[in-house]
Amino acid sequence: MMTRKDNLMAIIHHQSHDHIGGYRDKLGCGGDAEAFENGPSGGSGGLDWFGMEWARNSAGFGGGTPAPGKQVLPDATEWRKYVKFPDITKYDWQAQADKQLARYNPSEQVLEYGCWNGPFLRLVDLMIFDNGLMAFYEEPEACAELLNAIVDYRIGTLEYIRKYFNPDVVTIYEDFAHERGLFISPETYDALISPVHKKWADAVRSYGMIPFKHVCGKCEEVVDRFVDEGYAAWTICQPENDLVGLQKTIGDKLVFSGCWDLQGKWIEPGTKPTEEQLRAKVREAIDLYGPGGNISLGPVLFHPAISMAEASPILSDELCSYGTNYYCR
Repeated sequence: MMTRKDNLMAIIHHQSHDHIGGYRDKLGCGGDAEAFENGPSGGSGGLDWFGMEWARNSAGFGGGTPAPGKQVLPDATEWRKYVKFPDITKYDWQAQADKQLARYNPSEQVLEYGCWNGPFLRLVDLMIFDNGLMAFYEEPEACAELLNAIVDYRIGTLEYIRKYFNPDVVTIYEDFAHERGLFISPETYDALISPVHKKWADAVRSYGMIPFKHVCGKCEEVVDRFVDEGYAAWTICQPENDLVGLQKTIGDKLVFSGCWDLQGKWIEPGTKPTEEQLRAKVREAIDLYGPGGNISLGPVLFHPAISMAEASPILSDELCSYGTNYYCR
């Protein structure tokens, strides 16, 4: 029987495997710990090294979102005047690696480094979201320049990420979609976002690491581009998308990591799900997406009826008990 780590690596490389993959098969690092990207409190308060202020609110599920009214970049055409990129040499990479890797078991876990605030998110955060979206339509040339400057700065971190963390996987976070569709048109994605995403993926691979792309929401119109851009996986793919249909068309080229209703829409309003209901939902998701292969299920819940601390152990246990040797039956 394959180990969980070997199994997940086989999924990532689109090879034969035994089990349904899961989030517990990997250890995440980076992410909110990058003070230069997310401020001193991991995105939940304070200034990051761009000079952008973050604040905690419920919309971020306990994490951070840009503080209201704190606009760093008032005009996309003047980004060279206003945008000051972090000096990443001043970040204590060694101390962070020592701290974060203390939990890492290299024989059992895939190591994933998360880079929050990809080029799209950083641009709209600097401008305040709605202004950033308007800029994509009103000033596409300036946005293209800024997106390339952002990704070039971000590529500069890869040398440190590999040296101090040496992860198997590097995930860029780019939430350019909402529950019902894209924040931008597919044409704008193709013209402005896709080129910098390919540039990033190529750079990650040049350092011997595997690029993943994180996009929440309904982005099915452009998922096929992820393969051409060079990404191995799409996280946190949500069932707002036609995941079964996408598996049939591109599933042998892309890992589907997520495949889960994070918001628990199946939970009756005003009721708390029972343990058996939680377990049944995991089995249902595995049976729906498992036959398509190349999945890593992500059963976590952000729901007022039940805390994540209570739900997660049940969901993870069912994933392992039902998903282990799923493809050997």
